[in-house]
Amino acid sequence: MQYSFALMLRRLISDSNAHSGFRVVIAMACTFIPALFDFHLGLFEQSNLAVSLSLCLGVMASAIVEVDENTKERKKFIATVIACFFIAASSVELLLPYPTFFALGLGISSFAFMMLASLGTHYTKIGFGAILIAIYTMIGHKANVVWFEQPLLLAIGALWYGLFAIYWSHLSPNRTLREQLSQLFYAISRYQLQKSDLFDAQKGNSKQAIIDTRQKLAVLNISIMARLESSKSMIKGQYKANRRQQELSLLNQYYLVAEQIHERISASQYLYSQLENTFGRSQILEGFHQLLLQLSTDCHQVGANISEKKRYQHSRRLKWTIEALADQLYVLKQKLQLFDNNQEAMQALQAIYDNLNGIDNLLHSLTINNKENPVIVVDSEKKQPLNFWKTIRKAYKQKTPVFKHAVRISLSLVIAYLIQVQFQLNNGFWILSTVLFVCQPSFSETRKRLTLRSFGTLLGILLSFPVFIMIENEILQSILMVVSAFLFINYVRTNYGLAVIFITLFVMILTNLLAPSGIDVLYARIYETLIGCVLSFLAISFIYPDWQFKRFPALVNNHLLNSSRYFKQIAQQYQFGRSESIIFRQTRFASFKSDAALTSAWQSMLFEPNSKQHLKQEVFGLVNRCDALNCYIAALSSHRHKIESEQDLALLKQLFVATSEQILYTYRPELKETAIEKIEIESFQLYKETMSDESKLIVEQLRLIAFTALDIQALLQKIERRAQRESPSLA
Repeated sequence: MQYSFALMLRRLISDSNAHSGFRVVIAMACTFIPALFDFHLGLFEQSNLAVSLSLCLGVMASAIVEVDENTKERKKFIATVIACFFIAASSVELLLPYPTFFALGLGISSFAFMMLASLGTHYTKIGFGAILIAIYTMIGHKANVVWFEQPLLLAIGALWYGLFAIYWSHLSPNRTLREQLSQLFYAISRYQLQKSDLFDAQKGNSKQAIIDTRQKLAVLNISIMARLESSKSMIKGQYKANRRQQELSLLNQYYLVAEQIHERISASQYLYSQLENTFGRSQILEGFHQLLLQLSTDCHQVGANISEKKRYQHSRRLKWTIEALADQLYVLKQKLQLFDNNQEAMQALQAIYDNLNGIDNLLHSLTINNKENPVIVVDSEKKQPLNFWKTIRKAYKQKTPVFKHAVRISLSLVIAYLIQVQFQLNNGFWILSTVLFVCQPSFSETRKRLTLRSFGTLLGILLSFPVFIMIENEILQSILMVVSAFLFINYVRTNYGLAVIFITLFVMILTNLLAPSGIDVLYARIYETLIGCVLSFLAISFIYPDWQFKRFPALVNNHLLNSSRYFKQIAQQYQFGRSESIIFRQTRFASFKSDAALTSAWQSMLFEPNSKQHLKQEVFGLVNRCDALNCYIAALSSHRHKIESEQDLALLKQLFVATSEQILYTYRPELKETAIEKIEIESFQLYKETMSDESKLIVEQLRLIAFTALDIQALLQKIERRAQRESPSLA
């Protein structure tokens, strides 16, 4: 019992979400010093409790928009946040007594703050935080208090949390990065676990079962790419701040290994249905199933070790399984030579084994401690200096998704405020708060948030009833409010529905402490939240609706372009030798990222109204084939090496060019008509006659890639023809 409790406590402390929650709790607890000691603050007219609550709101707003960045960048971010917070809060205080001017100012400022998102993720948070602090200012507004008091308190609270967070990060500078890498290996583990189904006879190896499994793998790839991108960004930031960290060098090694494992587990060699037909009677496929399960377990263990700051120990059981499977492959190869002649399938099976053995070697490399190795920068690309006004103007002129969302949010907030004024709602700011949190750039995200926000708010209000009835002491209510803030921060990234319950409880207690109104406020909170949800739904449906089917042409073209570049990089390495250069890794990352974006768009489309899911079956087939194309190219990449035979290399060069052209025709079909000489895909088989067994497998992989590209061409043409026929309804 003691051991399990200690383990649970250790996991709680090491979890980055809980860690952020503890940081917020400590920062908020300090804001209650004026209220607890009841000393006179001559600068402020409000009561000490009101001062503490305003500081508390500033802390919460700052925590919500917090970024994980190196100290230098974080200082700049905090300075910008404080300035925007003070401007937004001051505008509310000055304009709130004049409804017409306030509505006009709310619309213009909301649009301006949301347009900041065109400058990057950090600016997105700043814009969101500025609008949020404006709503918080409405919560704490008092007509008899000087206008600058509330903005000053909110800014001080935000500044206090920002400085406290910087000091906190010095104690463990790589904590968030470790958490991201840990989650990355967990995501890779889930991918391998799912992929093991392709070799599991009990799960079924029918064509439909394989399609279903591949679809699930494509969805899991979205999570992996998100973790890879986040980890890369953090390593770059930490490297700029301090490139001599030994721990950072180790974490960078984990990241580089994760990239390579991801490529290998994504690889698709041969056709899995044909493997079942050839080897279904033997036990060899079950051996591959067990190996994938063990690799999944070990990747999960890597994630746990990163989180707990332990060095990974390679599994002896995994080593035994690798060796046992190699023996079984050797025996099976001897049998095939005696009784069968299906050497191509045997070579494919050997290639799959080599790929999985490569993952095992990568995991084993994590046990080698290279203390003298310097940190390898994960990305050396130099970004052009950001031109503030030029970027904003470009987003405005091109009517980008950022511009559309800015218009949507600003109009929705103005309408929400007009409803508050028209119906004289004392707590109408809850409508604005709901709109801000629920209305997202896409219909699917808005729909998810809408449901979670509605039920979360209702449950939060139900919890508020016994709190107001049973707990009247202000100190106990304040403690419960801070606990609610901790739980909100702890769950906001992982379980938004649960987080809404606690943020509702937090705001309800805070409102009651500012102006005790008891249970009467709870009923208003319910219908005002529902009004905000309805308003958000109408906004995303009718104000610049951005349906996914409109995004698919650009997403598909981008993915095919990146896949083509990825393929060309691989082709060069078969000529000059394997390399994990930065250019290659950037190209590979772009290909997988665009593949994930395409799958994500498809997932979002499923949440949209049926009337907006145009060409659903065709798009589904297109997404699957684009993912398959990327997986086939990844398989070619996982086995890349320099071809020693000059004769084989000369023939393979021709096939690489032909395959590359076939991929090119998918997004540039007009070039196909102007091609003078081209190798037909059907003739690839003829090239195998004079090649070595090793090169034959490469040719087969090229055939898979070329045929998949041909399928994509046919699907795109079919979609284009149908879109032209249905163009009146699409409009």
